[in-house]
Amino acid sequence: MAITLITAPTSPVLAYSPVMFQLNSNNADIVHLIIETVVSYDGSVTSIRKSATSIQPNLTTTNEFTFDVSDILSANLSFILKTLGASAVINDTDNLQFKIKAYEVTENPTTKLLETNYDPADASNTNFNYQSSTFAAFNWSESHFSLNSFNLSDYSMVSDDKLFLTEGTNPKTIELNQNEFLGMAYAVSSGGVKNYKIEVLTYNSVNALLNTDLIDVTQWNQVNVNSLTDPYLDAPVGTQNLINAGISLTNVAYYTIRLINDDGDRSELRRYNIIEGCPTDLRVHFVNKFGKQDSITLKGNQIEGYTNKSTRYQKALSSTYSSSDYGSAVVRNTKVKNFTAYSKTIGRDTLAFAQSMLTNNMAWIEVDSSYFSIIIDDGSGVKVNEHNMPIQFILNFSLANNERGLRG
Repeated sequence: MAITLITAPTSPVLAYSPVMFQLNSNNADIVHLIIETVVSYDGSVTSIRKSATSIQPNLTTTNEFTFDVSDILSANLSFILKTLGASAVINDTDNLQFKIKAYEVTENPTTKLLETNYDPADASNTNFNYQSSTFAAFNWSESHFSLNSFNLSDYSMVSDDKLFLTEGTNPKTIELNQNEFLGMAYAVSSGGVKNYKIEVLTYNSVNALLNTDLIDVTQWNQVNVNSLTDPYLDAPVGTQNLINAGISLTNVAYYTIRLINDDGDRSELRRYNIIEGCPTDLRVHFVNKFGKQDSITLKGNQIEGYTNKSTRYQKALSSTYSSSDYGSAVVRNTKVKNFTAYSKTIGRDTLAFAQSMLTNNMAWIEVDSSYFSIIIDDGSGVKVNEHNMPIQFILNFSLANNERGLRG
């Protein structure tokens, strides 16, 4: 008997949005399907079975099956913090490739026993009744409202005005010696190497072009590139990243970033204005909705505090009083370092970008070229006066790793 595909998602898929399949079986004895989801992190060179799920027929049918595998995909994707100081395009395994296998479970009309080719002990079972093509999945979430008008092809870096994976303002300010990364979704090309490059144009304060520099996107410089070929890259575009790549920022007031190739395709153009830094500025890196690393510098006031939490135990007093007797003792003291950081007066576009870090609450601060994980606390948000101006973003956070005293 055979299983046929009715509908399948379009690759690449977003792991945090519905990833729907619909299959049909022509077996009159079908009872249900067992669906295996097989994933790979290396372009399907190595495949790993991640789940096997029993799927019942759709209501009012006996042979059609509709199911969603997004929970399985999202559970097997994670964010990878980018290397500070990186100067080449990064290809981390923060995406995966997957396919599904379907096995019929039928009821023998004579014996009334259930029968199937599925063998749970064999992760490489080839006796499936259906196997899908291979799809790419990204660690990416969109709200229901944004999905209504969402088009993944807007992020396919193969033609003019395609988008980087950031919600950052454009132009955006950046200080010297800061790290910044721009995510890129995927490219599709054929017929020869296209020489994908990150084009960096530097300008002085009177808008005169100083230099044109190029950073190779070696992952996409292949004869044929598709959505499964090294997708979901990160371009290092911060001032420190560019300096480490050998790009001079002497007398540079601002620079622009764009992806180009030999076909003349251009991505969107993003501009970075270099501004003066201050020792009290707070650099925050966070995970955006695309599953990529975004960054912001808060240049307002900071308030620092400490909270001590003690773990105590009770100890009975002796019958005869002594100055060394006590009724309770501290087993361990934990010191929590907490902060409130403020932006300066900002516009609503910068506010929207700053608030985007609250979607995932996965963030780090950068101090002396090192990451420190933080916990974004309740109360972070926005402060506005009665005339809706000025606007100030407030970030309440504590260090994820607390200081613990010796155990008593």
